[in-house]
Amino acid sequence: MMILMQCVLLWLFLASTFGQKVIECSANKAVTIQWRPELNWAQKLDISNAHLGSCPPSSISTEQDMLLFSVWLYDCGFRRVVSEGKVTYTNVLTYSLDAGLSPITELVECVYDLNSTDLDMDNVNNDLVFTLELMKSDFNASVQSTTFTIGTKIPIRANVKQQELAPVQIYLQRCMLANTPDLAQNSQLHMLITDAGCLTESKEGNATFLPRREPSEIRLYFQAFRFALGEQIFLHCDMTTGALQRFSADKKSCQYLHDQSRWELVDDPTQSYVCSCCESLSCMNRDNFESGTYTRQVLGPFMMVESQPGASDEYTFWPAEKGLGGVPVWLVALAVCLTLILMAAAVATSYYLCFWRGGRLGYRPSRELLNKY
Repeated sequence: MMILMQCVLLWLFLASTFGQKVIECSANKAVTIQWRPELNWAQKLDISNAHLGSCPPSSISTEQDMLLFSVWLYDCGFRRVVSEGKVTYTNVLTYSLDAGLSPITELVECVYDLNSTDLDMDNVNNDLVFTLELMKSDFNASVQSTTFTIGTKIPIRANVKQQELAPVQIYLQRCMLANTPDLAQNSQLHMLITDAGCLTESKEGNATFLPRREPSEIRLYFQAFRFALGEQIFLHCDMTTGALQRFSADKKSCQYLHDQSRWELVDDPTQSYVCSCCESLSCMNRDNFESGTYTRQVLGPFMMVESQPGASDEYTFWPAEKGLGGVPVWLVALAVCLTLILMAAAVATSYYLCFWRGGRLGYRPSRELLNKY
């Protein structure tokens, strides 16, 4: 009986520490990975502890208790080796444990045949020029100051310039704030856009996409908040292009509408069904990716700081700009001050007329009283 109990306990221990890894390498250089590192029964899976090279997970599957990575092979620090007619891309999955314990690591490998259809991604990206900029509030010029106080809006513009190609539409697949220009295991991270175009900050914080002025440009605001206060901050964005008005789970720009409790496709609200995966964080958990050109841009440094008393800023975010009924706060304060002044003047005038001058408007002191005193 004792031996049976020991076997059961051993089986439970092995089951609790069993790691799992599923890698899918697609023909267009996209890779999806589902990974559960070998943790013991007391350790809870934490998305902030995991990295694929320099990239954090795209999401976590709570049902399967697995980390999900959806990236491209020219990102995240993949190493490319050509040998004997094969092209091999390698990287390392890393899961950090408590201080004093060595991290869990596993190798990731994608192997392709070297042939005429094998594309050099560096050459592909030369046909398109991507930019990521901090803008003024009207988006007509780049911003001069790179310091933003808490509660102000930070305007971002992404753009792609084409060289003799058919028109394309730009998308932000994933954007994250970090306190380092190169993502590392010790980087502080905050996700703004996840799952191939879901503006999660529009639900969890305060952010919004703006209507497009042209397909090759995308604009958004997000509100400065207490992330790495007083430190240099960098915005890391994965960008891609796609055919005009052809939206899918891979190519979309979705934001959350709080008043309607749903996600909306900014470019065409009638096709908002492609945003349904934003709620379940499963947009990137698919078998195949659509083709396109992908790149990562890093914007910065800039800084978010506490607001100073009496300071004003043209970038104050829209909820903070309004007082009662949408009236600016400064105008409300001015009206209150003028009202108080008028009330004080009325009280003083009444006192003067009713008491100081004898209690009636036509009062004149008699000559006898004046001579007497």
